[in-house]
Amino acid sequence: MHHRSCDNALMKRSSLWLLPFLVAVIVGGSFYFDRQAAKGDREINVYVTGGQRMAAGEEIYRRGLDKKPFTYPPFAAMPFVPFAKLPASWYATAWFLVNFLILIGVIRWLHSYASSAGTGRSPPRLWLFWALTVVFGGRHVVSVFTNQSHDLIIAGLLALVAASWCSNRRLRGAWAGLWAGLAAATKATPLIFLGLFGLRLHWVGIVSILLVTIGATLLPDYMFPRADGVAWWQSWYDVNLSTLKLGGTAEASGAWNSHSVLNQSVSGTVKRLCSPVEIPNGDFVVGDKGQVLFLHLTPDMTRLVTLSLSVVVLALISACVLCAKRAVHNSGSRLAELQHTFGLGEVGAFACGMVLLSPQSSKAHFCVWLFPVAFVVNFLIRSRRDGIGILLFSVALILGMLSKGMLGKPMANLMLAYGSVAWSTFFLLLATFRCLQVAARSSTQVA
Repeated sequence: MHHRSCDNALMKRSSLWLLPFLVAVIVGGSFYFDRQAAKGDREINVYVTGGQRMAAGEEIYRRGLDKKPFTYPPFAAMPFVPFAKLPASWYATAWFLVNFLILIGVIRWLHSYASSAGTGRSPPRLWLFWALTVVFGGRHVVSVFTNQSHDLIIAGLLALVAASWCSNRRLRGAWAGLWAGLAAATKATPLIFLGLFGLRLHWVGIVSILLVTIGATLLPDYMFPRADGVAWWQSWYDVNLSTLKLGGTAEASGAWNSHSVLNQSVSGTVKRLCSPVEIPNGDFVVGDKGQVLFLHLTPDMTRLVTLSLSVVVLALISACVLCAKRAVHNSGSRLAELQHTFGLGEVGAFACGMVLLSPQSSKAHFCVWLFPVAFVVNFLIRSRRDGIGILLFSVALILGMLSKGMLGKPMANLMLAYGSVAWSTFFLLLATFRCLQVAARSSTQVA
């Protein structure tokens, strides 16, 4: 009893010292990143303005009228309706706090995953796990804070998808579908997780993600109806989605520049490599005559190349799910344990698909790298040091490290124009597939 009371007293003292440290981190961090965001356009202002307008029943989709328009699904504006009631001087601190808490939650779950005895054959090597995960996946997490974007909300929801999908609960599919549906209603690309439940023939997950996505998308019309009577989702579709073409990239006056080097999706990269610059001297465009033009193709051929690469990405994601399914189902009595291990690989593969298949994927969107990187690193250092997997991960790591800090701004932008982040994500997806493939083969041999 005496030892227990001493331990409790020690914990209380540690908490007292931790509190001012956290306050310093939050205040200092919010001040620093607000200074960085001031150099460009603060994303938080876009969200708060959207929330204010939604509460007033006014149009929130004003492409071509606002310097940086709100382009997300209507549900994404709802959290900022109460947020907009704060004084403007508090936005940076409050938003930093929200993102900081989400990041702590993501880190905590990934740490528990890497610490678990069931997610690898050898003992955890957390120092190496976090060194590689932070070096590779941390770069774009910083971008979220610098841009004051809402991408960590998506990452936080994906962490909940992973935590649910990796569990052995009977309703794990329903919970995973719930979080994926909220993510899809916030930013449409997570709807790709419908493929995870479909490939696994998990009908509860399919129903869950569809019901939650539809319900959350329609909720703003019930909570904050527009003054003109038009549905929010209809306005979002008409202004932002109706102009998008299958196999095309995001391209709209006042919102997206088709040749912007910041767009690291498959469609954005192919557009830059296969067609000359159509908007010379635009923001973040390298060269006025297509400096990175690799092969001049017609618009139809460019779209065909984009669709072909997209099919390859979808095939790899599907192969990841099928390999994970085989590895888990061949495990016999270890089914729950291996679902916990390989579930993160499936979520990581779909996270790669989110950013590769989106019409527009900017740097902050790639904070979801954390999930495939964590899975691959944990597998390679604890389960099987596969040479091909290490090679694929190394290529992804090298391409992902081509930043301004290493190369300088002109060369870094040139590498972005060639699609360095997109190709890094593609090789990361290949590494994820390779790890799951090795796991599936090993489980078959054991069975």
